[in-house]
Amino acid sequence: MLNTPKELVVNWHITEACNYKCDYCFAKWNDNSKEILHSQFKVEALLKQIENIRHLLNKKSNTVYFDKLRINLVGGETFLYRRQLKNIVNLSKEYDFKLSAITNGSLFNVENIELIAKNFSSIGISVDSLNEQTNLAIGRTSKKGVFNPSEVLTAINYIKEHNPNIEIKINTVVNKLNISEDLSNFIAQAQPKKWKIFKLLPVYSNKLEILNQEFSQFLGRHSNFESIISAEDNNDMTESYLMIDPLGRFFQNGPADGYNYSAPLWETSAEIALQQINFDSQKFINRYKRII
Repeated sequence: MLNTPKELVVNWHITEACNYKCDYCFAKWNDNSKEILHSQFKVEALLKQIENIRHLLNKKSNTVYFDKLRINLVGGETFLYRRQLKNIVNLSKEYDFKLSAITNGSLFNVENIELIAKNFSSIGISVDSLNEQTNLAIGRTSKKGVFNPSEVLTAINYIKEHNPNIEIKINTVVNKLNISEDLSNFIAQAQPKKWKIFKLLPVYSNKLEILNQEFSQFLGRHSNFESIISAEDNNDMTESYLMIDPLGRFFQNGPADGYNYSAPLWETSAEIALQQINFDSQKFINRYKRII
C-alpha cells in the first residue's frame, strides 16, 4: 500500500566556489573540470533528466510515491554566480519544479532578496555560531567580514515582507567549536519553519568531530524548539539524500577520503545514473519525520 504522496527533493550543488572557508565543509569535489552552471546546454540536459527521477523512483517502489519534485540549489555559495543562478531558475520554471536554496547568508542584498522572494518556496540559511571568534575559527568569514547574525535577521524580515508565504529554514552543523553555544535567542527572532541540526559529518576532516552524547546535549539545550527541529546524525544522512555535484553527477558518501559518483546526468539517462548510486526512498521519507 502506498504512503501519502510526498515531495521529492533533489539537492543540486551548483558550484563549489564559496566566499567562506568553513573547516568541515563537505562540498568539495576537487575536480578541475568546468562546472556545468556555465553551460546552457548542460544545464538544460541536466534538468531534463531531473524531471525523470521522480517517475523512475515511483516505478521502483511499492511503498513510496512522490507526487512533486523540488530542486534545492546549494553551493559552495549559491548566490555567487547570480546570472547563472537566474538562468537555472528560469529554466526550472519550464518544468514546473519547485525551488529552494541554501545560502551562508553573506550575500543578501536587494536584488538577491527579490530573486528569493519571487522564485523560491523556501530559503535555508546556515547558522553555526553567533560568536564572532567562533565563526572566525570555523572559517565563516570573507573579505567583507565575519558572519553577522544581526544582518541575517534583518534580511529574513525583508524576505518575509516580500513573500509572507516563504518558508525560512536554519541549518546548523554541531562541532567541537560550537558545541557549548545556545542559539535560542537567534532562533526565537528568526522564527524558522524548520531548524535542521546536523552532527558534523567527517568526510574530509575529523578534527572537529563530536561524540553522540555531545550532540544529544546540544539538542537538549534547545529542546524548547523541538517542534521545528529536525536532527540528523551521520547514519541518517547516508543514502537518504539525492545529491548532484557541480559537474552534474549524483554523489554519495564513499571512501573515507571522498565520494562515489554516477555518470553526469547531462550525458546519460537518470535511469542509468540512479543505478550507479545507493538511494533509499524510505530513509528519505523518514528524515522528514525526525523531530527530537
